[in-house]
Amino acid sequence: MTSAIADVCVLPAEQRISIYRDPKIQTTLKDSIHLSGVGLHSGEKTHLTIRPSRGGTGIVFTDGNVLVPALARYVVDTSRGTTIGLDGVCFRTIEHVMGALSGLGVDNALIEMSGPETPAMDGSACQLAQMIESAGMIELGDPRKSINLTEPVCVQSGDSFILAVPADEFRMTYVLRYDHPLIGAQSLTYVLSEDNFSREIAPSRTFVLYEEVAALLDMQLARGGNIDNVIVFWQDHTSSELRFPDELVRHKMLDMIGDFALLGGRLNAEVLAVRSGHRLNVEFAKAVTAL
Repeated sequence: MTSAIADVCVLPAEQRISIYRDPKIQTTLKDSIHLSGVGLHSGEKTHLTIRPSRGGTGIVFTDGNVLVPALARYVVDTSRGTTIGLDGVCFRTIEHVMGALSGLGVDNALIEMSGPETPAMDGSACQLAQMIESAGMIELGDPRKSINLTEPVCVQSGDSFILAVPADEFRMTYVLRYDHPLIGAQSLTYVLSEDNFSREIAPSRTFVLYEEVAALLDMQLARGGNIDNVIVFWQDHTSSELRFPDELVRHKMLDMIGDFALLGGRLNAEVLAVRSGHRLNVEFAKAVTAL
């Protein structure tokens, strides 16, 4: 294997992807969506409006002045979330918004934000998914861009890795392991579908170990976190009842779907992810887009 960014490695291959015209048609929202709340890490109140956009523009964030495309090359930070930025303007913790849009098949949208971070909501993408479904979608006439791998692609950091091999759909298996009596090892395989995303993936919430909280606060993170938007794990109990027995794995998948949306097209691949997080997810997206 050859070295790539930092300690991430990428399997060498020739022409690993092909971009083709998907028979599905690009979509956008039928109506705008408005959402307000507190950012998970900043603790600041923010208002978010997702507006319909024309075909071929993709997902774009704006503060009213600067436009930042939601693409891997604009990622500036992956500390407990994914942040994109340009010219000093940053949009923080975008993965749940991106996951909801991608999971429900929204290809184009303009996202206006009045604060530095997306609203935490309940720690999941459930509310936003419901709002997208209520707003409805329209087709734009342009074919959707899809990305097909022609060779395997792998990124790795320590004992965490993402391996993707060619396939005709997006199927993911995530393996999670925590040295914690209430978590341990979990795994799940999921085929991304606009028909079941709202039911199977969107409701899964952010989680944190109680022992991590003080360190996160010292890092100026989790200042907007509480038991209404994060599942807290103590050694013998949790802050709320789990929505799924494997909710943690499902939430990791939600994050991955959101981060992979930064490819700017629909990835068709069989993906195995072991203990990956935002940093490795984004490095994978960069590795694919750099091919």
